[in-house]
Amino acid sequence: MKMELRLQLLIEGRLAEENTTYINYLIEISKSGRQRGYLDLCEIITPNIFTVVYRLVDNLEMAKKLTVKALMQGWMEIKTLSSNKPFVEWIKNIAITHSMEKLIEKNLIVPMVLEQNDINSAGNDLESAIKNLPAMNRVIFVLHDLEGYSYQEINRFFPELIYDELKTNLIQTRQHLIGSITR
Repeated sequence: MKMELRLQLLIEGRLAEENTTYINYLIEISKSGRQRGYLDLCEIITPNIFTVVYRLVDNLEMAKKLTVKALMQGWMEIKTLSSNKPFVEWIKNIAITHSMEKLIEKNLIVPMVLEQNDINSAGNDLESAIKNLPAMNRVIFVLHDLEGYSYQEINRFFPELIYDELKTNLIQTRQHLIGSITR
């Protein structure tokens, strides 16, 4: 299929079924023990997983190691993947759990109050502003606003916080980000 036609079909959403079928095929052959199928699957999803991990830990080398660790755990546990849970969501949860464990292990997850002078003048784009957030604020923002996790799902990582504290943290983080990118 010519590239232009394939791209047009992708834009129109007509290849989504084909892609889903291919991913399901890769999952099934991975479950049967074929590493090549799993590697092909990882080739498709690794950028997505790495982006989430990097945003959470804010350290390139740590993000690489945690992404590999999550993908390796995925390989070891692929046979337990339920057919009613999307593979990307399942592997992303593994990666987020590893990221949170590392942040907690390094004592980087501590409640912090955002102040206007915390804004880094190196860049005014959103990605830079997110990167410069204190770890807890960054994690809550990334999980909720960028990854679509509910407060209940985020609370799994912060059991000491109540729902209102998570919500307040997110509101303050959003206000901080708006202030930092409008300067």
